[in-house]
Amino acid sequence: MTLGLVIFAATYVLIAVQRLPFVHLNRPAASLLGAVAMVGFGVLPLVDAYAAIDFDVLVFLLGLMLIVGYLEVGKFFEFAAEWILQRARTPERLLFGVVVGGGLLSALFVNDTICLVVTPVLLAALGPLRVRPTPYLIGLAMGANAGSVISVTGNPQNMLVGIWSGASFRGFLLHLLPVGLGGLAITYGYLRWAYRADLAEPFRERLETVPVALDRPLVVKGLVLFAGAVVAWLAGGPLPLVAIAAGALMVAVAQRDPAYAIDRVEWSLLLFFASLFVVMRGLEQTGAVTWIDRHALALVQDGSRWSAAAVVSGVMAVLSNLISNVPAVMLWRNTVPQLPDPHLVWRVVAMSSTFAGNLLLIGSMANLIVAERAETRGVRIGFGEYARVGVPVTLLTLAWGVVVLVLTP
Repeated sequence: MTLGLVIFAATYVLIAVQRLPFVHLNRPAASLLGAVAMVGFGVLPLVDAYAAIDFDVLVFLLGLMLIVGYLEVGKFFEFAAEWILQRARTPERLLFGVVVGGGLLSALFVNDTICLVVTPVLLAALGPLRVRPTPYLIGLAMGANAGSVISVTGNPQNMLVGIWSGASFRGFLLHLLPVGLGGLAITYGYLRWAYRADLAEPFRERLETVPVALDRPLVVKGLVLFAGAVVAWLAGGPLPLVAIAAGALMVAVAQRDPAYAIDRVEWSLLLFFASLFVVMRGLEQTGAVTWIDRHALALVQDGSRWSAAAVVSGVMAVLSNLISNVPAVMLWRNTVPQLPDPHLVWRVVAMSSTFAGNLLLIGSMANLIVAERAETRGVRIGFGEYARVGVPVTLLTLAWGVVVLVLTP
């Protein structure tokens, strides 16, 4: 029991910190190390480790990543970013386009992908204007986080919640759409106020973008297949089966070398998920999950919907910034079904783990992607500057999310 707890704690420290003086690991590598340790030190037999992996989640992710990969190859996301930027004639409109446009794209095609592709396009457009790019970069990251809460395909933690809660794509969308739209409005409104001095100066030159060589036939096929998947999900089709069927069909009809799209699949994220499932199964063997369940039940068992939503939201916001949002959601996998109103709690878990990503610069992978890609081009986003807007935006959006979800039947 003690050994399993030690391995679990060490794994989550490495996931959270990633950089220690004696070891340099990213999140997938840290989780793999923990999974191997659980089996290697006898906490779990190998057969139980295999059984712990939730292939529904991995298959759903893989299918979605294949379609997104082909859309990346076809330059769809660069084209969408250019379309938004061309219509931004003033600083306020540019910030609005970045926050809302990035958020709505993230709701469909995963926030990390949007940040990865749009950041260099945004920096290239801002360079000739000689304006401070930080407000727009922070707006992109925060908008991508806030907008991704809207659908199951918006971010990895939503995918976990969607599959484990048994929620339909339509049900998830109906409950989280007002949460996400309100979150985007709050994010834009606060950023516009916080950076009013930067936005007051009009652009001295017209915002120019580099024309994108869109592979129209490939993009059309990708969007049609994605739309078909959404229709199938709305009709009640199983999330993983529809996703992998659409992904496989995309490979078949793309008429392009599949290597380019397969290279864009985030295999490291699939490894991260698979390894975390094993680590969590090892934690269950120690009895710690039973202890967590008992205390979680005690916190919300006799309370109202309001108190349950507030407690869960607060706990998830803290955990998401301590150990990252995906591991935080995994901790609740067995707990939520035992709570008095599991459907509400699952929605609160999805909302709070997503909005909590805006709290600090290290709060989500989307933030880190924007910061790292910007730094390679000589633009640094300071931890303190991000926190000055991230903390109030997160508190406001969490409060909004709790109110909407509790009041929604």
